[in-house]
Amino acid sequence: MGRVVLNRFLLLLAGLLSLIPAFMAVAGCYVSYLHPSRQPALHWLGHLLPILLMLNLVILLLWCWRRSRWAVVPIVALLNCIPYLTSIFNWPVGKTAPPERKVTVVSYNIRNEISKNILLDGQAFARFIEEQEADIVCLQEFPAGGAVREGLIVELTKLLPYYRIASQKPGSLIVALFSRYPIVEMQPVLFPDESGNISVWADLDLGGVKIRVFNNHLQTTSVNQNRVKPSFNLGSTYEQIVRLKRVVEKNGVIRARQADAVRREIDRSPYPVIVCSDFNTPPSYSYRVIKGRLRDSFRVAGKGYGYSYRYLRKLFRIDFVLYDPSVFRSTNYFSPELEYSDHKPIVATFDFTTDSASSLFLK
Repeated sequence: MGRVVLNRFLLLLAGLLSLIPAFMAVAGCYVSYLHPSRQPALHWLGHLLPILLMLNLVILLLWCWRRSRWAVVPIVALLNCIPYLTSIFNWPVGKTAPPERKVTVVSYNIRNEISKNILLDGQAFARFIEEQEADIVCLQEFPAGGAVREGLIVELTKLLPYYRIASQKPGSLIVALFSRYPIVEMQPVLFPDESGNISVWADLDLGGVKIRVFNNHLQTTSVNQNRVKPSFNLGSTYEQIVRLKRVVEKNGVIRARQADAVRREIDRSPYPVIVCSDFNTPPSYSYRVIKGRLRDSFRVAGKGYGYSYRYLRKLFRIDFVLYDPSVFRSTNYFSPELEYSDHKPIVATFDFTTDSASSLFLK
């Protein structure tokens, strides 16, 4: 009798404990609706969401093995996280009609000199761009100088003759835009902070119809720069954890303010927009705010698992190409492994509906 009671108690305790990762996963999925400046610690749940989901899946399998009703707890958690799951896993239903007027956009954080032995080769990268038949290329962390920068400009302008390069100030991060179409105007998005990150918008003339392309590089999380190195010195390990927590939360607030600034510029745009971004965060407040009513090219045309950051166990999709669905239709999404960067390039192909674009300007 006593053993039966003990088993029931342990089962109840295990069931109650399984509520904790379930609630954490659900909170992590919806924390994007809360500005990071309010309760910044809660946004750690968003960063840890892939791990929390895998933990809930393991718990589900264990409860199923036990044939316990407690399996409903991780099931409910996973069902509530479907919006997040569909942002990293996708499989289009049915065939996509080929584009009538194709526009291919490439977004890539090239992070020059990922190691001393791997440098971005201008000719090789230009061949990749040519193979993709790219019309617009948005690059983040463009080289500030040297042979790599000059090689990229020389080779890419053979294919895409119009280009602009911008940074907030000397020594800060650089973005570049190369285009097959004339660049009518380009302006920076003014950020309300002193970070070295930058966003710009550029108006392009696509055969008499103007569109606005955003090239964004938002504040990094700084996780790699502040990795915790566990040691027997508990005081040192604790200080590293505290420093990582402080830096990630501070940068989350900065990134959110940058996203707010980009969103305001998108709302002011008189033209249909395409947004190329290294958000430096998985789907989160920044993603939700900038996306708004735009569509995510991966969630429409991507296939399979959509990570874009090659490190940290390939758990995160932090690079995006968003678009105005009233004018563009996503027909293909491609994100290959290239060795030049810690990011993967995003290649998004659209059908550009000229009639829809023209009707917008007549309203």
